[in-house]
Amino acid sequence: MGKLDGKVAVIAYAGGGIGKATAELFESEGAKVIVHDDADAKLEGVPGEKFIGDLLNKEDADKLIEFAKNAGGGRIDILVNNQDFAEEKKKITELTSDEFKNILNMNLKTIWYTLAALYPVAKEQEAIKIINIGDVAGAAGTPKLVAYSSAKAGLYGLTKTVAKEWSRFPGVRVNMVNAGMVKFGEGYANQGEGKTAAKALSLNNPFAAAVTTPKDVANVVLFLASSDSDAINAATIDAFGGVYTVSGE
Repeated sequence: MGKLDGKVAVIAYAGGGIGKATAELFESEGAKVIVHDDADAKLEGVPGEKFIGDLLNKEDADKLIEFAKNAGGGRIDILVNNQDFAEEKKKITELTSDEFKNILNMNLKTIWYTLAALYPVAKEQEAIKIINIGDVAGAAGTPKLVAYSSAKAGLYGLTKTVAKEWSRFPGVRVNMVNAGMVKFGEGYANQGEGKTAAKALSLNNPFAAAVTTPKDVANVVLFLASSDSDAINAATIDAFGGVYTVSGE
């Protein structure tokens, strides 16, 4: 018996490595999986029913939730927001206004639109598991990634706020998983545009013991999506191999 038998799960921007690993794991645990990305090619090899759309457009976010609800027989049990887009590494004085705004929009506005579209479902069902994929950059900051770090810090606040606003629905849980140095490749693509530097960092880093794989992060997402985590809400789980505790000795 799978941990997600009979559940309907939606994974936004599932073409990234963590999204693909999560889709595979959810399906193996019995869930009906709906996967989204903004280009069909990005979902090649990713299991599940596919929806292509740009979640920077509110209409596409609405259509994603409508599509998923119809595909799921009238309900949605799990939403994973796997948005993860970083700018080219630049100092704060070198970053343009448009670059800063674009990264915030891709990492936050898309999630805002999707959650707003999901609200009627959450209200009707009074139960849904929402997992947002964050990053250690939002908690610790990363030099030359000011927009990305700001966006992931903002996602922390968004997660907490939605959890509080929707706490009147007894079965709604809104949590976040912070990834860190993730080893992509080997069938699991980088999370999003601009993450090639992170890939190089994770492959050649003195803190190699702290490097995780997409499957490692997906296991934590599964925990938060399943009934095992019913007692957890408005929480952030750090799934980056204890990078803060690695001595390097």
